Order: sequence, then C-alpha cells, then structure tokens
Amino acid sequence: MAKPLILAIDTSCDETAAAITQGQMILSNVVASQAQLHQKYGGVFPTVAKQAHQANIEPTVEEALKRAGKTWKDIDAVAVTRGPGLAPALEIGIEYAQQLAKQHNKPLIPVNHIEGHVLSVLSQPQPRAGKFEAIKPQLPALAIIVSGGHTEFDLVKEIGSYEKLGATVDDAAGECLDKVGRLLGLGYPAGPIVEKLAKQGDHDRFKFPLPMTDVKTFDMSFSGLKTHSKRLIKDLETNNQLDKQTITDFCAALQEGVFTHLIYKLEKLLAEISIKELWLGGGVAANVTLRTKLRKIAKTNNLTFRFPYTNKLTGDNAAMIGVVAGYKLEKNPDFQAENLDRLPRWSIAS
Repeated sequence: MAKPLILAIDTSCDETAAAITQGQMILSNVVASQAQLHQKYGGVFPTVAKQAHQANIEPTVEEALKRAGKTWKDIDAVAVTRGPGLAPALEIGIEYAQQLAKQHNKPLIPVNHIEGHVLSVLSQPQPRAGKFEAIKPQLPALAIIVSGGHTEFDLVKEIGSYEKLGATVDDAAGECLDKVGRLLGLGYPAGPIVEKLAKQGDHDRFKFPLPMTDVKTFDMSFSGLKTHSKRLIKDLETNNQLDKQTITDFCAALQEGVFTHLIYKLEKLLAEISIKELWLGGGVAANVTLRTKLRKIAKTNNLTFRFPYTNKLTGDNAAMIGVVAGYKLEKNPDFQAENLDRLPRWSIAS
C-alpha cells in the first residue's frame, strides 16, 4: 500500500518552506530565504519575518506542488510546524495550514521542529529508477541536533518517543559561531563563512576554554566561548593585529573550540548509554569538519552514522516536517488536529 502524500509547511524562523513528501521520500522541497531581509539587523527580526512569511507562503506552497507534479486531489494530509520557533513566524504557518486543511478537507498534523531535524537523517530523494527502499534504522539511536537555535542530545527510543539527555544552557553552537563571526566582520549569516575560512586557518593559534568540565550532566554552554572571543578580538583590534590571516586562524580556532566542547560531552554520554546509531541534524550538520569528527567517533564505537543526504535538509525546511508527519499518520491514520496553538518552546521530550 502506498504511503500517504503530505504537504508540509515550516515557518519556524526566517525561512518560508513547503514540501511534498511520501513516507521518507522527498518529492519537492522549496525554501524561500529571508536572509537578505535580516542582514541589516544582524539577526532575525520577528516582525520582518512575519511579514515575509505572509508574502511568501502561498507561492511557496504552490511551487512545492508544482515541482512534485501533484495537485490537491493527490494530497492526503497537511503538516505544519507547531514549535519550537519564533511565535509570530509560527503563527503564519499554522494559520495557513489550518486554512488549507479546512478548504481541501484534509487532516492536519502538527509537528515538532526538533523532531523534524532528528528524522531528517531518514529522508531520501525520489529514485530516478528502480524500487524505493526505505531506511530501517536500528534503535535506540542518539540524535545530535546542532543549529543556530538549538544544541541538544536526544535519545531516539523509537520513532515518536524521545528523551532529551543534554542541551545547551545558553547559546546554541550555531549561534556562537554566527555571533563571533559577525564580531570578526563576516556579515550575516556568518556561520557558513566561519566554516569556509576555518579550512585555511591554524586552529592551534588561539586557545579556547573547555566549558563545564566540572559538571556531571551532559548539558553544554557556548556563551563563555563567545565572551572569550570578544576579549581576544578586542585585544587584536587594539593592537591593530586583526588582519586577514588572523581572522582566518581565529575562525579555525573558534570552530575547533565549539566542536571540542560538543564532542567532550558526547564522549562522556556515549560511555553511559547503549545505542546502535549516531544521528546528526540541524543547520551545523552541513559542516564537513563536524561530520568528519563525528564519523570517526561513530566508527570507534561501532555505530552507524547518519546525517541528511543533502545540505538542503540541514537548515530549516518543510521536507523533514513531512517525514515526521508521515510516521505520525502511519501510526494513527485517523489523526486530526484542530485549533492549534503555537508552542514556541515545545520540547521534543514533551
């Protein structure tokens, strides 16, 4: 029996996204970026994000249907991100999804954005030829979510059942990379530029502290690395030493400091739990250096390592929301949600 076709919507932050999915298979995945709009603010401005979502959501949904070669007659359900995220941004996606579900008489499925990042590793492209083979993960797995808004370790007991084992207590890893990158004058968003420069830099030139070594939990903290960076950058600027090579070396050292902290906590966690697979999701999952480090850890621990098949599924997108909804609908074919409230702080473990 064919898996249901789902139209998914995500407006959790500053990307207006829509996708058509069928089980793990991605038929289309459209993202309207707002990065240029927020550049002058140096970060996401909620009111601007809301207005852009209002303008972009209808054409984005239409484009997703068009690219998938589907019409509303083909769609079996509508899925939408309920949280976590920016409240004004979430509101636009939820209201539009409710409108579409009612108009076309389709079930409406609310999805947790973090669960989307977790299951993004199970997404697959539509095969050009041959039969589609679904990924059958061996559970339990440990999902590492690393993005601009979240950094956490989530135990995947089974699809739909999760336990948060550790998380950042302040800044997210991606937020730290992005904010320090802006202090270095790399613009917005700075995170991808930090990664690019880090490839040519000397990560041993600057030393970064290893936070929370005296804390027994698996929580993380990246604000101290940001504060440490501010002091170093100020000293370099005062002494007129912040030249091109210094910025490149600083990016390498910063990235190494952030990933060293993450991996320090991960290795402690792996010593305490028994898992079969290691998953990586979130915007920073696109970072090749991080993936290389985690692949090595997975190999050492005899774990299967998974991350999204394309970088388009690492940042905010609707395809991952559709994949989650597919599992939800498979588990409960009669699922129907009405009058959804946005949940800006919705935990995956709730």
